[in-house]
Formats: sequence, structure tokens, C-alpha cells
Amino acid sequence: MKTILLTFDVEEFDLPREFGQKISEKESFEISNLGLNNLFELIEKDNIKATFFTTTNFAKKFPNLIKQIIAQGHEIASHGYSHSDNYLSDISKIKLAKQELEKITKTKIKGFRAPRFAIKNVSKLHDFGFEYDSSLHPTFIPGRYNNLNKKRNTHKVENIIEIPISTLSIFRLPIFWLAFKNSPSFYHNFFTKINFNSSDYTMLVFHPWEFTDLSEFNIPSYIKKNPIEKLKKYLLFCRKKAYNFKTIQDYLNL
Repeated sequence: MKTILLTFDVEEFDLPREFGQKISEKESFEISNLGLNNLFELIEKDNIKATFFTTTNFAKKFPNLIKQIIAQGHEIASHGYSHSDNYLSDISKIKLAKQELEKITKTKIKGFRAPRFAIKNVSKLHDFGFEYDSSLHPTFIPGRYNNLNKKRNTHKVENIIEIPISTLSIFRLPIFWLAFKNSPSFYHNFFTKINFNSSDYTMLVFHPWEFTDLSEFNIPSYIKKNPIEKLKKYLLFCRKKAYNFKTIQDYLNL
């Protein structure tokens, strides 16, 4: 079965700080909250199920919204405690993030994705009670990471299931959020059809803050673009192809 894994990194909008622009904590949360509500209008009308990797900080600010996501049949997974955390050096805070997120959601949190996909010692996540990780983007992003030699499909890292973000076997072409919003719709469709020749899932990654007006921020224009119209077209394409939308934990039968 060909499955679309639609995933969202629900986090405080701290990106302007990377470009030297100040943003208050209140505004960073409100922008993501607004974008999340905009997304609901898009995915709920067609009963599309998705996975929301959520920072514990965001969940503590908007616990009722997080509970609403669960009530609508989506999956809540962990995106760490804060989006500013660095899990390349110390992952101990991830355990606390999971515990507090489980208190809010009243559910077992099975999945993890590191902020900026940056984490070492993935196998240690099992010690914290996680069953899968989705922090691997097996492509090359200048200034961020080079994972061209990493596996493209689901595999085990000791006792943790690693489920990578989708890339094509051809030059490891990506479809993650930056690639999606800055490429034409025919590329998204072509990518998905080609990807299903070597994988039974296609995973996309977005952030709720992308689905808001970011024109006031001093960040690159290729980041400011709102992908909502392209995502609408893509979801229509997927429905016509009868692709199946699942949460990651349902896809992995966890």
C-alpha cells in the first residue's frame, strides 16, 4: 500500500533569531498557533491523518489544542523540550520532554524528531521509552548536514526504528519543506510517483508557522513563502491516486 506520511514540526517560531532579528517568546508561540489552526482547515475536511512532532514548551502553552489534535485521530510525537535545544551534545532533556508531554496528552509518546534533525546517540532514545525516530534526512543541505551516505528507508538503530524523511534515490533529491515550497507542483507529483518505485511511503515535513504571513520578518524570501496552495494541490493529487494517509505510528503498526 502506498502511504503518505504528512508530518508537522510544531514548535516555537524562533527562526528570525538565526538571522539576527529579535522576536518575543509570546509572538513566537502565537505565530505557530495561528499556523496550526490554518492547517486544521485544510486537513480536517478530508479526514487526513498526520503526525505532529511537538515541543513540550508548545504543548504547555496550548494544552487544549494538543488534546484536540489527538481527539481528531492524529499522532502527537516529541520534538524535544524546546526548539532551541541542542541534542548533539546532551540528550538527557529529551526524557523530561517526553514525560511532560505524556502528562499533557494522556497518551504514550512513541516517536521523536530532533530540532533541525540534529541528534547523536539515537539508540539511546529507547532508554527513554521511544519506539521510533524520524530525525534522519538522507540528503545534503549546505551548512546543515551531509547524509548522502545514509539509508533512505526504514531500518533499525539497535532497538529504535529509524524512519527517514523521503528523498529520491536519484541524487537524493528532497521534498522537505524548503524544497516543497520552492518547487512547482509537477515536481511534488513526480517525486511521489518515482519515490513509490523504491519505497512504500512518502514522508513530507512542514512547520505550522509556514502557513502564516511572515512578510514582516527579516528572513529570506524563499523561507517566507506560504505553501498552503501547493499543499492543497498536492493533497488533491494524492487523493486522486488513492494514496493512503497515515500517522507514523499506524504505518509502523506500533
